[in-house]
Amino acid sequence: MSGAPLSGHLPPADLAQHVLDGTRTPWPPEELDHLGHCDPCRDRARAFERVEAAARDSLPHEPLVNPPPRVWAAILAEVRAERTEPAPGTGRRRTS
Repeated sequence: MSGAPLSGHLPPADLAQHVLDGTRTPWPPEELDHLGHCDPCRDRARAFERVEAAARDSLPHEPLVNPPPRVWAAILAEVRAERTEPAPGTGRRRTS
């Protein structure tokens, strides 16, 4: 996952990612243990769950699928093109 812990708490990005992934990504045991003892993190995870449920209830259910390889190829080509184009206003190539 990502993000830095906030004062010993689980990163909000990790909590949100687990909620969005549902059963596809099991919680690591240490995070489950933390959620069992940390009210702020548990409350934050429940808030993400409420947002996720509201979003899913308002939209028709569509299973998540991986995009076809051509989509990833197009994204990669665009990123590579941006790296070789001059940065706006500088006349120099971008470096990342």
